Amino acid sequence: MAVERVVTRRNLFRYAAAGAVVASGALAGCSRTGTADSGAGGQGLLKQAKERGYLTVGFAGEAPYAYKEGGDLTGQDPAVHREIWTSLGIKELRGVQVEFGQLIPGLNAKRFDVVAAGMFILPERCAQAKFSAPVYVAPQAFLVPAGNPKQITDFPSVAKSGITLGVLPGSVEASLGKKQGVTKTVEVASQRDGLSALKANRIQAFALTSISLRNMLKDNPNSGFELTEPFTPVVDGKEQIGAGGAVFRNESDELRMAFDRELAKLRESGKLLELIQPFGFGPETVPPADLTTEKLCQG
Repeated sequence: MAVERVVTRRNLFRYAAAGAVVASGALAGCSRTGTADSGAGGQGLLKQAKERGYLTVGFAGEAPYAYKEGGDLTGQDPAVHREIWTSLGIKELRGVQVEFGQLIPGLNAKRFDVVAAGMFILPERCAQAKFSAPVYVAPQAFLVPAGNPKQITDFPSVAKSGITLGVLPGSVEASLGKKQGVTKTVEVASQRDGLSALKANRIQAFALTSISLRNMLKDNPNSGFELTEPFTPVVDGKEQIGAGGAVFRNESDELRMAFDRELAKLRESGKLLELIQPFGFGPETVPPADLTTEKLCQG
C-alpha cells in the first residue's frame, strides 16, 4: 500500500513534544509516570494512585474523544474516566499526549497508567494490551467535498474511485481501508491536518468515525465539506463493529476490573449517556449489553 506521511513544521513540533504531561488544568513536562504495576496481576497500582491523588492517562488529542481545551483535558473519554476514577477515590487525571500510534507502546513503556483516547477494541490491539468493557460504539464515515462528487459510501467504493484517502497513523480506518482494497492513502497526524489536506486537494476524502467528523464540521461550518452516510464496514462477510474502550497494561488487572465495575454502574443508571452526550454521542452510541470485549478481541 502506498502511504505518504504528512510532516509539517507543526507536526515536527508535536513529535518532539509528544509525551508532555497535560494536567487537568496545566502542563508539566514528564517522560514516565514514575509508578509500576507492583505485585501479581498488577496489584498495587490502584492503591498507589489513590495515595498520590492522581492517575495518568494517555490521549492523542482527537476531538471529541480526548483533547485539550484551554489547557484542560476534556472529551468523551476523560469525562467517563474522571467520573469513574473519582468514584474510586482518585481525584485528578493527568494527561500525557502522544501520537495515536504511540498510545499502546507508551502505555506498555509505563509513560502513563491507562489510555483514554476512544481507541477501538481490535484483535491486533488486544494482543498488546487489555481493554475495558466497551464504553461506546461508533460507525465509520468520510469527510468529502460538498456534493460527494465521487459518490463514495464505504471503503470498497473509495478503492474503486481511485481517490486518495486521508487516515490517522495507526488508526482502524487505515487498517480497514487496506483490507478492502484502498491503496492510495496519506497519513495525517491530526484532524486539523486532515482538513488542511482536504482543502489542498492532497486527499479527496478523510476517514474517521462519524462522531469525530461530525464534530469537525460543527467546528468548521463553512468548510465546503460534508459527511457521508455513516456505515459499518464489512470484511469477509462480517460486520466490523467499531467500539472503543479504556486500555490497560496486561499486568494491570486490578485497575481494569475496578474500571469495569464502575462502568457497569454508569450504564445501568443511565449516567453514562449523560456524561457523553455533551460531546455529540447519542443513545445509539451506548454499547448493547451483548457486545463484549471478548467478542471484539476475537474479531
